[in-house]
Formats: sequence, C-alpha cells, structure tokens
Amino acid sequence: MSQQARARVGAPIPLAQGWSDERFERVAGVAFAVAGLVFPPNRQPSAESAMRRVMREQHLDDPSALLRAVQQPGESRDALLAALTVGESYFFRESGALSVLEREIVDTRRAAARQGEPIRIWSAGCATGEEPYTLAMLLRELGVQGDVSILGTDISRPRLDAAGRGRYTQWSLRGVSPERVTRWFRPHGKHFLVDDGIRDSVRFEVLNLVSDQYPSSHNGTADQDLILCRNVLIYFDLPTVAQIAAQLLRALRPDGWLLLGASDPPLVDLVDCRMFMTPSGAVYQRADAEPRVQTPRAPWLATPVVLDFPTPDDTREIPPAPFTTAPAPAHEPIRYVSISTSTVGEAYARGDYRAAADQAERSIERGADDVPHWIVWIRSLANAGDLERAGEVMSAAIDRHRMEPELHYLQGMLLLEGRSVAEGARAARRAIYLDRDFVMGYMLLGDALSRLADDLGARRAFENALRLLERGTLGATVVAADGVSPERLRQIAADRLRTLGTAQ
Repeated sequence: MSQQARARVGAPIPLAQGWSDERFERVAGVAFAVAGLVFPPNRQPSAESAMRRVMREQHLDDPSALLRAVQQPGESRDALLAALTVGESYFFRESGALSVLEREIVDTRRAAARQGEPIRIWSAGCATGEEPYTLAMLLRELGVQGDVSILGTDISRPRLDAAGRGRYTQWSLRGVSPERVTRWFRPHGKHFLVDDGIRDSVRFEVLNLVSDQYPSSHNGTADQDLILCRNVLIYFDLPTVAQIAAQLLRALRPDGWLLLGASDPPLVDLVDCRMFMTPSGAVYQRADAEPRVQTPRAPWLATPVVLDFPTPDDTREIPPAPFTTAPAPAHEPIRYVSISTSTVGEAYARGDYRAAADQAERSIERGADDVPHWIVWIRSLANAGDLERAGEVMSAAIDRHRMEPELHYLQGMLLLEGRSVAEGARAARRAIYLDRDFVMGYMLLGDALSRLADDLGARRAFENALRLLERGTLGATVVAADGVSPERLRQIAADRLRTLGTAQ
C-alpha cells in the first residue's frame, strides 16, 4: 500500500456538526427537560440521526410532528429517549468490577455474621436487563439463599418490557461460559430464555434519574448495599451528574458501594464521597461510610486505592466466546490481504477508494459475505469522505458478523472521527472483549480515553498494546493496522505513554 494511501486511512475525516433544523434542537430541549440529556455540538449529528429514526418508526412526517408527539408522555417520547441513549448490554459484563459483590458484600456479610439481613442491589440504567439478571446469577453461584432484593430501573419502557420477557440472543451471551449458559438459560429457537427462578428474583421499574423519586422505601431504592450505574452519567452535564450522584449516594447503606463505568465522570470533585479505583471503573462510598470488617481476600486500604481485581489483559477478565470460532490471533496478516490481488484489493491499494467501495459493494451483493470485503468497503467509504455511508455499511456488517473484533474497532474509529468519543471507547472495549490480543483495539481505546481525560485508563490501554507488540510474535503485519509496521506502532504507543506522563 502506498504511503499516501496509508496516510489517508489515519487522517481525520471532518463531520458536519450542529442541527440541520431548529425543530430538532427543540426536540433535544424536550429530552433535556424530561430526562436531563445534553447534546454538545459533537453529539448533535448522531442525536439528529436517532430522531429521524424515531420519526420513521413512529410514522411521523416531519420534525414538527415529532416535536408535538414527544411533548406529552407516551410511546413516541419513550422511543425518543431510548434512541438517544445506548441500550446495549450483555451478561457478566466487566466481571472485575462485579467482584465487589463477592468480596465486599457477601464475604463481609458472612464475616460479620449478617447473613440474616436482606441484600439490596440496584442496577440503575439497566437497559434490557442483562446486568440485574447477572447479579442474581452471581448471588446464586455464591450460595446466597437469604432475602435478596434486586431492582433494575431504566427510563425506557420498551427496554424494560424486553427485560421482563427475559429473552436474549447469542450476542447478549457473548463470553458467557457454556456451563453458565446451560445452568441459567433455556434455548428457545434462536433465543435463550433466562431461568424462571432468576427472572422472578428481579424487579423492574421505570425511573428517571433526574427526578426526586429516590431514594425512597416506597419504590425500593433506599438502603442499598450495591448500586451499579455504569456508563449512564455520560449523557448529563456536570450539575445534573452532581445531583444524581448525591441522590445515589444517599440511597446507599452506610457501608454500601456505588459502581460507575470507566467512561463516567469522576465524582470526587462534584460531591462529598470516598473514591476507589478498579481496572473496570470507579467505586464510591458515602463520605460517612462505616468501618468495615476486613477479610483476607479484600484488603481495602485508605482511599484512594487500586483494588486487586483482574486486569484488563487477564484471561479471567475476557473469557472466550462460546458461540463462534475463536477470533484470529494478532500475529495473522491483515484480514483482507487474501483479496489484495483482486480488483477490489488493487483499487484500495492504489488509493482509488470510490472504485474499491463500488467493487466491494458489488461483490457482497453477489454473495461474497465475508469480513474482508466488508472491511474494504467500510475503509474505502471512510477514506473517500463518505462517513455517513460508512456508518450505515458498518451497521450492516456488524449485524452479519457480530463476533468480529475488527469490525467493532472500525466502528470505534468512525465514532472518534465523528467526535463521539465515549461511544468510540465502548466500541474499542467490545473489540478487545472479543480478542484480548487485539493491539489496535488497545491503541484505539487509549486514544479515546485520553480524549476523555482518563489518563489512567489511557495509560493502561497503551501499556497493554506495547506489551503485546514487544512479545515479538506479530511478524511483519498487525491485524487492522492497515500496513503500519509493528515497530512504528511500538514507537507510537511509547510516545503516547510519554505524553500522558506518570499516572497518579
């Protein structure tokens, strides 16, 4: 591939920002008034795209009709709020963070002879229910038989309806061991049904986190041992984050825990609390947290502290996916090299991206539904500047090949080019989840986290990339690097670590 072509692959592709019609801005104003959602300029194009999708689904002719429909509670408003937030989740997500359930609640309860007290857990922003069901399964696996209250809340009624049905596809079970699938799920056609006992142990309720409806004993949101609110606060401005955080901390027992996601803003500068760091995100306690019984497995120190949980590159953190063949190891050639001698590959290599995109599209239409052709099509569109079409093709490709890490990596690249940084970080994490040796996934995650001012997370990502590159087993090419040599990638990762400085 020519140097010019390589340069264009990594070059930023501008994306128009702002609302195309002031009526979409007024719809966004409704979303802010109702749910506290904010849309800075970099998120406005994706938000408008979501609004247009709601218009199609609700058979609304124009933005004025959408505005009228969402000004009152009902199906259209529910659809809007669901479309403007990410509802994607999966079972046994970020098991390192979930270790706090065993180490600091169940084990501590046993050590303090508090087994008779009910354990209260709340999954705030639970989407379609994978997280609260996972918590119920974990408690059963830990032998907890006493009184347990598990609550899942979300602002979206359609998502909670889906959660109540307890029916999921293989995508929600990616990475779950076959033993757990057999134990906790029942096959039903192409879907998997959650065990009836698990489903009956979780209660779902609609709850708006910007409301004053919590903490309250009436809806079961008070006196929680554990609250998980992961990657939810990214949708709010800082005053709203502070309001929600203060309420969530008040909803804890004096020795309870609040877990946030890796992309959520830190709370220590916004509210009075104690903060601990884990490889999977921040963990918080109330400022007046009571002394705890220390157990040998969880030697918590004075705040702040790094917990002894599995690291992101630990094999326990990212188990193999049971429903597909294992992802290609990182030392294999770039995946589309196999078609580099075809007309598609030749057009891409010489930088004729329009021709390469057209040829890849025709090949796929004729039945060449393989990942390399999709990758060439997506990259060609992006390099030709057609970012919107590249995103559409990306969605179709992931629908067909959901377990392919390189597609999720490319999705993350497109999101970062469109300045949807938090969403790009999540796509990078999905790629790494599917292939823990995916160098470019760690490089992308490091870039995204550094833009989010998460220097600690960015440093960890670049260190993981550098560790993989220094193994010396990659050969001359790196998957998804588009021809950039391992040596050059090592230099880039080392340079990024130097610019981040020493993590505190």
